[in-house]
Amino acid sequence: MLWLAALLVTMLGTACRKDNSCGVPHGVGGTIDLTMPQYYELGHVGGNMTLEADEDSIAMGHRGIYVVRTTVGGEFKAYECACPKDHDVAVRPADGWDGSLLQCPSCKSIFSVYADGTPVEGAATPCSLYQYDAILLSDGYHLHIY
Repeated sequence: MLWLAALLVTMLGTACRKDNSCGVPHGVGGTIDLTMPQYYELGHVGGNMTLEADEDSIAMGHRGIYVVRTTVGGEFKAYECACPKDHDVAVRPADGWDGSLLQCPSCKSIFSVYADGTPVEGAATPCSLYQYDAILLSDGYHLHIY
């Protein structure tokens, strides 16, 4: 009976799922106009933000899409905010960092956004964040995430 109680405590005390399935759910992306004031942060290298449903109620990802501008030339990286370990929890920028690391508040996994969304040392999951393609359209003002 004691072993059953210990098993239950272990199962309930674990914030994220135990499976190592890397099939991260993801939603649709969209196209954003970088000249709009709400996207000001993406106008400089290192600028980053989390996109969620827009004013037209178009969903951005499963738990939101995190976007970071990586070069002056207009290269961007975009990641699904759903934690690969627990798809119901959204990752957010890690405290004390400049937006280059995302952390799951539940399982404490930390992911590098400048690499390819891979978990960094000490992560609770071997799975990477789902990465969207993000391209700056030829007009230089619209970012298409898909």
